[in-house]
Amino acid sequence: MPNPKQIEIQSFVDNGQLTKNRELVKEAIEKFEGKPIIVIIKRWFKKRSNRQNNYYHGVIVEHWRHILREYWGDILTHDQVHEFLKTNLSYEEFFDEDTGEVVMNEITGLPIRKIKSTTKNTTYSQEEYNEACRQLAWNMFEYTIPLPESKLKAIF
Repeated sequence: MPNPKQIEIQSFVDNGQLTKNRELVKEAIEKFEGKPIIVIIKRWFKKRSNRQNNYYHGVIVEHWRHILREYWGDILTHDQVHEFLKTNLSYEEFFDEDTGEVVMNEITGLPIRKIKSTTKNTTYSQEEYNEACRQLAWNMFEYTIPLPESKLKAIF
């Protein structure tokens, strides 16, 4: 079985020491024995909130359904619009490990992308994604998707 390209392990720092999942960290390091690695330490954020999720699905996706119907004539389901947004805003490009260059599709000439699920977004990354969705609507159609409010829902 090939070694993973990346391993993420949640831990906790107390008095400069890792106090959670120390053995997993050690095992992960052993997986890369004899290879150069990059160690990234980043702050952990909570999983996206129900309010963020409700705003995204109830406001952003519904406004995008309206936008695509009004501007392009496309009548799409909620799930189709969600996939459209993920395809354009929530993806990971593949890189050649030797050259660091983006791997291109030889047929289309476009980068090969892996769509990322939004279900694992943190509160921070979900807000970045929501902002990207609002910004894309503005950049493409000069359409303003409203910011979250306590009792806001799109009805078209």
